[in-house]
Amino acid sequence: MKSTDERSNLKTLTILFKTYQAVLKKVKESLKSSELTINEFTALEALNTLGPLTTSDLTNRVLLPNSSMTYVLDRLHSKGLINRTKDPIDSRVQRVALTVTGKDTITNLYQQHESFMRPYFEVLEEEEEQQLQYLLKKVGYKAADKDTTDEAQKEVTKKLSKNMI
Repeated sequence: MKSTDERSNLKTLTILFKTYQAVLKKVKESLKSSELTINEFTALEALNTLGPLTTSDLTNRVLLPNSSMTYVLDRLHSKGLINRTKDPIDSRVQRVALTVTGKDTITNLYQQHESFMRPYFEVLEEEEEQQLQYLLKKVGYKAADKDTTDEAQKEVTKKLSKNMI
């Protein structure tokens, strides 16, 4: 017989999967009129937030396999939303940046997307949402076998714990 802790872990996993599916459905609904896929939207959002990145850095940020990222970047480039250039120091490295059209597109789309998605998170108090972010990142880092001393994890923990009791 499984202990209460084991059942709780499986219950948490089931809740996480069901929540993911429900939220994913709403994200797809939000993006439907944009003619962008979730992966394209995510890549544009990362470039908008972080600025120009190497293809490798972008792939790591959006958590897509290289082959999928190549396809996403090809589509975004054909739509005129990104530029790809060779790194001046290492020609094997490709840099990706938003075009003016790409910046305008993601800025407008992000505002619409946020307005569409926000009501689903308003069931949470601000502190609860910050705790949820912290806990999901904590589990995510563990599942990705990332060292918890990783600088990004330290920053996330520091930033979120300031707002937590």
